[in-house]
Amino acid sequence: MKRSANGSTDRSVRPASDGTLASAAEIGTFAAFGEFDEALGSAEAVGVDSGATLVKLCVRDRGGERHFATWRSPSTERIGGLVSRLAPDRIGVTGCGSSEILADIARPAANPIEFEAWGRGANELLALSGLANAAPYLLVSIGTGTSALRVEGERVERVGGTALGGGTALGLGLALTRCRSHDELTALAARGNRANIDLLISDIYAKNAIPIAGEATAASFGKLARALESEDEAALVPRREDLAAAIMTLVAENIALIANASAKLAGVERIVYGGSTLHENPRIVETVRLFSTVMGFEAIVLPRSGHAGALGAMLLAA
Repeated sequence: MKRSANGSTDRSVRPASDGTLASAAEIGTFAAFGEFDEALGSAEAVGVDSGATLVKLCVRDRGGERHFATWRSPSTERIGGLVSRLAPDRIGVTGCGSSEILADIARPAANPIEFEAWGRGANELLALSGLANAAPYLLVSIGTGTSALRVEGERVERVGGTALGGGTALGLGLALTRCRSHDELTALAARGNRANIDLLISDIYAKNAIPIAGEATAASFGKLARALESEDEAALVPRREDLAAAIMTLVAENIALIANASAKLAGVERIVYGGSTLHENPRIVETVRLFSTVMGFEAIVLPRSGHAGALGAMLLAA
């Protein structure tokens, strides 16, 4: 289920607008960014994933239904107020900001390792979506940065990662386009053409001599660098839309390349991508899926995957 713009609950199942696989079962209700269902008066369990940029929450009410929310980090006092109001039987808190939250709520709570919470939550989302199987997989969590986790049943092991992630995209987006939010940057990128910024294989090879796909990137931002040799001053003033598209592609391609190498080393054939950076971000979703698929991996993008850590923390709470 998800919450519609007017606050009503949408129980239909349909393809997600960001290109992820639609859930084959109801996952829960999702509040608009920065909000939460104030009508909820109590809860059986609460899970919190406090990241560097966002706080993700998963609340299971006493009827067994899940409610999700996303707030800006750290939101420590607000989380404390929510826990006090809902008085849950079980609390799980994970993420880099967990120590501050645990100190503020001053209540017994589980504090699972972030990677274990992510793996447990991803397993649950795969099961809810009808995508679970017994084979191990690589879970690629694209948050502010990116971690690659090998998941086999309940065993979760970090096998790699990169400093590239949503924080990189937002930082470059602010510097190059003046976009100040994830939503603004992704909307701008959707209107852009990265071929005006990136140097493509088709730009440097003759058509009948291209060794790989012509639309593949030869050098990120390489075509913009070539503009330095031009006498056309207009070529030195790229469109914001094209810059945004190039930023997203640079981040996505390199994450996918690292994920593919990590999956090969980990001995898995399935790569599961998740993280808040993928939300309503079709350019990154399409790029990571394509890059992994063409290399022979089964590529899955988890539905509503930004909340996998919060869901896992809730499930791991004693």
